[in-house]
Amino acid sequence: MANQRRRAAPVLVLSFCLLVSHASGQETQPQTQQRGPGTQPTEPVLQPPGTTQPVASYPLELLGLLAPPARRGGVTLTPSIAIGEEYNDNIFLNNANRQSDFITTFAPALTLYAYRPQYELSAGYSFGADIYAKNSALTDAFNRQNFLGSALYRVSSALTLTASDSFAFNRSTNLVTAQGFSTGRQESWGNTVTPGLNWLVTPKNTLNLSASYTALRFLGGGVGVDSNTYGFQSSITHSFTPRFGGILGYGFTYLDAGGQEASKTHTPSVGLSYQLTPTLSATVSGGPAITQIGGDTTISPAAMASIVQTFSFGSASLQYVRAVGAAGGFGGTTDTQTASGTLTLSSLQRGLIVVFSPSYSTAETLNTGQTGQGGRVDVKAFSIGLSAFYQIAQYTSLFGGYTFLHQRTGGSSTFQADADQNRVRFGVQFGYPINFD
Repeated sequence: MANQRRRAAPVLVLSFCLLVSHASGQETQPQTQQRGPGTQPTEPVLQPPGTTQPVASYPLELLGLLAPPARRGGVTLTPSIAIGEEYNDNIFLNNANRQSDFITTFAPALTLYAYRPQYELSAGYSFGADIYAKNSALTDAFNRQNFLGSALYRVSSALTLTASDSFAFNRSTNLVTAQGFSTGRQESWGNTVTPGLNWLVTPKNTLNLSASYTALRFLGGGVGVDSNTYGFQSSITHSFTPRFGGILGYGFTYLDAGGQEASKTHTPSVGLSYQLTPTLSATVSGGPAITQIGGDTTISPAAMASIVQTFSFGSASLQYVRAVGAAGGFGGTTDTQTASGTLTLSSLQRGLIVVFSPSYSTAETLNTGQTGQGGRVDVKAFSIGLSAFYQIAQYTSLFGGYTFLHQRTGGSSTFQADADQNRVRFGVQFGYPINFD
């Protein structure tokens, strides 16, 4: 097990080094704040790149990243330690072997903020040492690790470079995959790196480019299928009016899942964006996903729709995505669909952050002729995440969270993995911010 951990650690260290060394020139695309299509370019707002993970997996120890310190300028480094208690009613994520437990966690964490007129950086790392009350054999000093980082660099008023990284190491396989699918309890990790740029080519035309790499690894015994996903996305938006814009895009995905033939997917798309009000924006786009697996070509629908509302006290969003990708640990090239919503409250009361996020995902094997380690895939999962973080004093914060998972696999699925899980966690965190001007 120690050797397995050593395999995951270099990826985390490499991710951090890449983020810091390229903070002046790269960053994955965090959330963007929409202005009118005809105004100045939309500039990325520095937020945690946790969007590559389900909110249910977002570590409570790093929830404070959603509300960086109000003090602008300089660098703030905050080491902290959290002590928490969790109740989990299905620790093995297996309805056929359902066992509950109380888990005491000690979680050191480190967050870093850097703000300058030309660049911004936000990063956080935490790990958890878990003590199980009933299943003492599961007690371990490194049961989970998380790293979240995002950065941007303003080359000019028209050009912004971005980069983000999201790393998760966990025994709960649903907490390391983007769609939140679970293949049971297994030591696993996932890492996504995304550099990108936003360029106002002309007053009416904006170019967005991004690349991504996602690695999923499932260690030791278990059924999880390793995969590597390489992606490229490009789009150009033309502003017909200050509020209405048209979008032309092209995406490419190369997916290599263990034991199966690699797939290549080309996705041309066309879409529209509309600024309904100064605080409400909507975007929709779609097109064919043309997938090549060996000598076979499959055409399936691809689509994205989102609506974002910002408030003085937070934001709310709804999103639907249909694409070709890996179904977490189930592997294979699948037709995936995800409908999700996020409500973030960060200014109702000073020091209080609340995040609520439901999500529903499905995945089905794209090509019925596929064979290999993962076999056929037919899985559906519904999850709910509710998290809260409240700074009660300068160096002390309280946190709490509830997550729910309901997953079912269809009769055609090679691997059956039905799971229902409720998790409740609360605790206290002590941190000391160190400011460097």
